[in-house]
Amino acid sequence: MSHETPTLEAQTRTKLGSRYSIRLREQGQLPAVIYGHKQDPLHVSVDARALHDVLVSGAHVIEVQVDGKAEPCLIKDVQYDYLDTTPVHVDLARVDLNEEVELELEVVFKGEPAALNEAGAMLSTPHTAVTVSCKANAIPDELVCDISELGLEDSIHAEDLKLPAGVSLSMEANILLAQIVIQKAVADDEGDAEAGDGEPEVIGAKADEAAE
Repeated sequence: MSHETPTLEAQTRTKLGSRYSIRLREQGQLPAVIYGHKQDPLHVSVDARALHDVLVSGAHVIEVQVDGKAEPCLIKDVQYDYLDTTPVHVDLARVDLNEEVELELEVVFKGEPAALNEAGAMLSTPHTAVTVSCKANAIPDELVCDISELGLEDSIHAEDLKLPAGVSLSMEANILLAQIVIQKAVADDEGDAEAGDGEPEVIGAKADEAAE
């Protein structure tokens, strides 16, 4: 887990709405809201580049400085633009570092399964993130899934992850994370098409002909 908590400066904002949000973004700022712990939501703006650096660092808990007051917050949700590349809004939840929080963490797949050397073999990862619970001050940097021993008949589910002490799964245990599948060769599909007479089969055509 990370031992340094990033700090993010924020300024309170009183003008809300999409028009003012657009103006903020044009000035290199992003709209954000701080909520939770039975306190009123606080609408703020943060520096877009500073937020980008925090997100790239992989931090989940940050210290937000607002009007000279600092409070730890969990990065609860980041909304992106239509290209899904640039943040446009962020939700920050007030948190006590010793309280239990629930969050989604990315799974890092590591290892080179020998089964991938089989013809047509490919790694399928239907889910690349899991929801876990742990104390806010004990959020792991990453969750590693070792796939080096994964065979053609094998699969890895959420319950198979080796979670750090103090971290527990907060989702369905049988969610599929990874397996190796065999792709059907494109050449075989083309060969099957060429083997036909080029006319699509009409269901029931033979029965109609027999009736005549």
